[in-house]
Amino acid sequence: MSSVATFGLLGTVPRVAEAQLVWKASEWKLAEFQKLANYPARIKQVFDVVRIDDGTALGSIKNALNGLRFGFGVPEDQIKIVAALHGAPNLLNYDDYVWDKYKIGEWLNVTDPAIGKPAVKNPFYRSKGGLKTESASKDPDDPDSIYQDTSMQALQARGVQFLSCHTALEE
Repeated sequence: MSSVATFGLLGTVPRVAEAQLVWKASEWKLAEFQKLANYPARIKQVFDVVRIDDGTALGSIKNALNGLRFGFGVPEDQIKIVAALHGAPNLLNYDDYVWDKYKIGEWLNVTDPAIGKPAVKNPFYRSKGGLKTESASKDPDDPDSIYQDTSMQALQARGVQFLSCHTALEE
C-alpha cells in the first residue's frame, strides 16, 4: 500500500520541477554563440568530447594546438579551438567544490593520481606547473612548458573554450 501512496505523491510533482531538456532560441545567449561562431580565426576546430578517459581529449586538444602552431606555423591568435563537453565530460567544467560535494570521482571512476583514490577535486583543471606563461620555457618539447600542459587551465590560457551541454546539465 505504501508504494501506491508514494506513486500517487510522485504523480503530483508540478511541471516546473522537471528538467527542460530542449530550449528555444529565445532562451539562449545567442550573442555569445554568434561571437564564438564569428571569431576571426584562420583555423577553427571543435572537439566533441563524450568520454573522460583520463583526460585523453585534453591531450588531443594540446596536440592539435601544437601541430597547428609549430608544425604548420599558424599563430596561436589565428587558432580557435572549442571543446563541446557532453554527458559525463560535462563535469570537467565543474570546480573542486562540486567534485567533493557530489563525489564525482567516485561516481565516474576518476582516480586522483596524487592520492590513488577517487578524485574529490577536479584533476583535469589545474596546471601542474602553476601556469607561469611569461617565465615558462618557449621550447615546445620541454615537458614543463605550457605547450605540454594538458590541464584545462593551460588550454584556456592558450585560447581554448570549454562548453557545457545543456541536456547533460539538466539530466
